[in-house]
Amino acid sequence: MIEKIASAMTCKLLRNFLLLASVSLPAFCETVIAKEPIAAPAEQGAIHSPRIVTKSRRSRNFDLLKLVDQAIEVSERRYLVANEHSPWQIYHGLNAFRRDFKIEKDGEIIRAIDWISQSNPHFRDLPWFEKTVHGGRAHKYTVPYHFEGHPNQSLALMVMCNLPTDFEFKVDNGTITVADIIHNAKMDINPKEELTWTLWFLTHYVDSAETWTSRLGETWSVEKLVANQVKTKVTKAACGGSHNLYSLAVSRNNYLRRGGKLRGVWVQADQKLKRYMMAARSLQRRDGSFPTHYFRGYGYPKSFSEQISSTGHMMEWLMVAISDQQLDDEWIERGIYYLAKKLVDNRDQSAECGPLYHAVSALNIYRDRVNGVPWPSPDVQTTISVQQKSVAQQKTKPGNVPRSLPQTGQEKKIANFAVQPEKEQLQFTMPEKKEEKTDAVDSGEESVADQSKQGVLSLEIDKKETGERRKVEVLAAPEDETPVK
Repeated sequence: MIEKIASAMTCKLLRNFLLLASVSLPAFCETVIAKEPIAAPAEQGAIHSPRIVTKSRRSRNFDLLKLVDQAIEVSERRYLVANEHSPWQIYHGLNAFRRDFKIEKDGEIIRAIDWISQSNPHFRDLPWFEKTVHGGRAHKYTVPYHFEGHPNQSLALMVMCNLPTDFEFKVDNGTITVADIIHNAKMDINPKEELTWTLWFLTHYVDSAETWTSRLGETWSVEKLVANQVKTKVTKAACGGSHNLYSLAVSRNNYLRRGGKLRGVWVQADQKLKRYMMAARSLQRRDGSFPTHYFRGYGYPKSFSEQISSTGHMMEWLMVAISDQQLDDEWIERGIYYLAKKLVDNRDQSAECGPLYHAVSALNIYRDRVNGVPWPSPDVQTTISVQQKSVAQQKTKPGNVPRSLPQTGQEKKIANFAVQPEKEQLQFTMPEKKEEKTDAVDSGEESVADQSKQGVLSLEIDKKETGERRKVEVLAAPEDETPVK
């Protein structure tokens, strides 16, 4: 009897326990599941994903853009002279003003790229371009500031012209194309030479995944060239390492633009660029300029050319390396303002070609990026019939082209920048007529050829129809070395 009662009580207790468990278990399970979800909380709807907050951009500084426009227009009126200024100098002008770069020839203004490609020009009895076993090339180094100073420098400086691969250059025994020059550059790669400009040139035309074998039997690719430049010590490279950083930046950009992902050597290149961006910002002076000795962090400019040399080179590579969000950064705008203001204020001062044209290149790239102009690509071309005009079709009398701007009045300060008056307020004037001078030989003045041999040209060109002599801007050669004596 006692056993039956105990058994009945046990069954009742067990039944009550199971009933209690059936009620409590779901709530318990919900608690466990809520604390340790199988999927991410956002997918479960439990909490919202962290919101990505983009950097708030300042309103565009239109007054700075007007000053940049003015600086570019003023600098565009400093004309080099065909057959007097060297290929090295004219190539730098093409880097700054691209296909629109104009030079003076026989008292007329023509487009430089058309004259170079169609007339088979020679300098000091040497051709600008020539055929080779592997295709063709721009004339190699002879003496400083005549032809290229580094392997493939001439070709790199023409990249911004964005010439198509079938674009032709006349040479002594026929023609060569840009494709011929690309092939020759690949074949001629020598690891014992500086490869900065070779990368600068080839990355514009060659896919990053492509490989080839040079005439020395070595396998090369754009990635291998990038690895070479990553290892290059900036402070020992040409022009303070600015060209090394420029070539890395444009290579990285082209790689990403073509769908690449940052990995391997590309991560190393990106990290190097970011390190030197931080270094550049820390070295920038309050007025927006950079030390004359670049990343070594010392040196103060004395002449106008020195004032725009290091800052122009630094801002040029920065304009390629920074992101779109950084274009509005205060320190970037300070650097651009410094260059533009110097070019406008010193429009009547002589300038060396290297500093001048690298500074203008920085301003042009800045203006393009702010206005949303896409980076040039050889795959995107206007018709060559429009781009490659004949020299005869575009000749302009130099007397019809203004060369200087008058001094302006009171400056106005807007958005922390002292900005020149608006472009439409400027009035262009021509110099007054002067009596015709005697020949340079009779007057004891140096001839144009003598001046050019020294790397400095101070010219006066006769206007045959009026007898008036029009002053042409002094443009000297040296960039990162002393002038050739």
